[in-house]
Amino acid sequence: MIKFEPIGEIITPYNNNDNIPRQPDIEADGEFVLSINQEYQRGLKGLNKYDYLIVLFYLNKLDEETKLIINPTYSTSNKKRGLFATRTPNRPNKIGLSTVGVKYIEDNKIYITGIDALNGTPILDIKPYYRSLDSKDDYYTFNKDEIVIYTDGSCYKNPGPGGYAALIFDDDKEIIIKGFNPDTTNNQMELKAVIEALKAIRKNKSIVLYSDSNYVVKGINEWLKDWKMRGWKTSSNKEVKNLKLWQELDKLINKKKIKFRKVKAHQGNEYNEKVDSLAKKEIENNI
Repeated sequence: MIKFEPIGEIITPYNNNDNIPRQPDIEADGEFVLSINQEYQRGLKGLNKYDYLIVLFYLNKLDEETKLIINPTYSTSNKKRGLFATRTPNRPNKIGLSTVGVKYIEDNKIYITGIDALNGTPILDIKPYYRSLDSKDDYYTFNKDEIVIYTDGSCYKNPGPGGYAALIFDDDKEIIIKGFNPDTTNNQMELKAVIEALKAIRKNKSIVLYSDSNYVVKGINEWLKDWKMRGWKTSSNKEVKNLKLWQELDKLINKKKIKFRKVKAHQGNEYNEKVDSLAKKEIENNI
């Protein structure tokens, strides 16, 4: 027999299974707290330097029958799968696992961004999330001596109001850069996302930047050198569009060791999807 003793409980606004989300929600409404038992409070020392935590909890209010072959409710495929090929909570051992964002820690309470657990759920354990160990992104191999950036820009009606966003991954830190312009173009927002991300970096590390914009990636890797040789003119002897932005970006690039790589848009890359969503939300929030 294996026996566990809870180290605390989860406080959430969810009191029944009807309104609980299927996955943690970083923008969920309400208060979410990991309330740790007093005897374990000293064990929280140093935890406030982490942005994310892995939470293990016991689904004590789940009484559904465990099935070995199921048809996933939230899936792009209608094919039935084995239990262990899904994220269903109905498992032989009712153990839940979620990665959550940390807001702040006060005494024995950890205030988090959101979690897919009912109010009063017992906590079995908490661990710091290490991007270098826990992230298995297919688009790059994490290197702690390297900064990774994802950028995207968006524009409504192009030209029109636009937004941009960037995610900066440095060691185990995730930094979000975002902004809005009431009158711009999609290409300008793509460039602005890259510029503002590079401005935010003060460390002397190698940088790998991913963008789904051909305009940005080809511009840097193929066109920029020839533009400068012609005095910022295109092959047809016309002035380069968005000249001031390109010149600003050129100065930033010259000061840093950076590689630009193309990522396919809307192909399931977590970070590309996230910056796309953040850029569009900047527009929604401002118009």
